[in-house]
Amino acid sequence: MVVESRCLTCGKQFIPRSNGGKPQVRCSEACRRKSASAAQRRRQAPDRLKECVECGGPVVQMEIGRPRRFCSDECKTRCGNRQLRRRRQPVGKPAERPCIHCGKTFQPKRRDRTYCYDGWCHQAAYQKRRANGDAGRMVPHEVACGECGTTFTAIHPRARWCSKACQIRHRGRSESRRRGPARDGDRPYADREIFERDRWTCHLCGKRISKTAKRTGPDGATIDHLVPLSLGGSDEPANVAAAHRRCNNEKRARAVGEQLCIL
Repeated sequence: MVVESRCLTCGKQFIPRSNGGKPQVRCSEACRRKSASAAQRRRQAPDRLKECVECGGPVVQMEIGRPRRFCSDECKTRCGNRQLRRRRQPVGKPAERPCIHCGKTFQPKRRDRTYCYDGWCHQAAYQKRRANGDAGRMVPHEVACGECGTTFTAIHPRARWCSKACQIRHRGRSESRRRGPARDGDRPYADREIFERDRWTCHLCGKRISKTAKRTGPDGATIDHLVPLSLGGSDEPANVAAAHRRCNNEKRARAVGEQLCIL
């Protein structure tokens, strides 16, 4: 049985060849050459200038492919670090809410609290659900997302995020080197700026850091705070240095006087 196909260039119906090889998607050699010439013109398209969203400088970008927003890796890193610090601002206490059983307004100690602290509301609600034939504990309630702050309807009593993306962003911050909000006077910097300043040398073991090593590997390059943020250190170039991830993990959160050279 002969099955006709539609040409991807001119749209005409044709009978493809059946002698093997790659599937024929164009009806003739002329259509194939026309498609190849169009692809070549797109690859050789002139560059266009665009303004960097970080520093305002010009960005050279091709007319095809994914658009660029930054002029360099340093601007991209500074913008990403600023967004991380903005998301790590301290979260206030949960707002007052009415009990879903008795309607009494109370101040919750946890964001997933839906019943007041009288001691019997949650039991009475459970008995009511049992009487209605629903023994489940899942009750729809309004919750504020712990990442983006939007209010959404949750079923599970311990729901904290409105989407999978917010959950991934929240868990990904635990791998970040910055544990708190930005302090006054902290100057933004790029990781490569610190690596170039320290000449790609670990300040703990004194050995060379490979530029091609994976950042998440034991020999990857990381930023180490001389005075840890948990001890009151600042996030500025004067308080950071390049280090292997292995050395940084072994050093942990020790202060300046407690930091020993790792051999």
